[in-house]
Amino acid sequence: MSIDGNLKSTLLGHVAVEGWSDIANGAIHPFFNPAQIVVLLGLALLLGRQIPLRVKGPLIVLAASSAIGLGLTLAGFSLGAPIPVLTGIALFLGMLTAIGYGVPDAVILLLCVAAGVSLGLDSGVEKGEPVTIAKVMAGTWISLNLTILYLTLATSNATGKPWAVTGIRILGSWIVAISLLVLAFALRSNGA
Repeated sequence: MSIDGNLKSTLLGHVAVEGWSDIANGAIHPFFNPAQIVVLLGLALLLGRQIPLRVKGPLIVLAASSAIGLGLTLAGFSLGAPIPVLTGIALFLGMLTAIGYGVPDAVILLLCVAAGVSLGLDSGVEKGEPVTIAKVMAGTWISLNLTILYLTLATSNATGKPWAVTGIRILGSWIVAISLLVLAFALRSNGA
């Protein structure tokens, strides 16, 4: 990936901004990957609309599973989750959000595991010093988890506001559409 100006690409899937710390560069990674963005948004919307709000368990599971996914990439197991996997997770999250029914806690936890491991596997770093790679991945882990926490809490503010609940369901349907588009572009670029 070639980027002009102050941006340079030094890590697989990571856009590095010159002058920023390794942790900060890792923290911006999820926001440059469309498949990761829709998974983050879809999971946060789904978690935030569960009434009563029960996010401690799911967020702990998400933090652990994303750490496992990132750890697997550090161990050299994988450098990327297939786009169909990420978009499939986002598609499912978007559908559950758009439908608007309550989701059992076991399903929520399973989705947190799938999303966390997939996001971690998709955030691998191809080259660099071990300390640099660890810092970038730490920044990615912090960013993933804090973004979902913040968006979940923001989504929970829709409780008791019919217009806001409808807006969240509409966002869920947009996630479905975006996931299908990302999947179509990924399949087309792979020649499938």
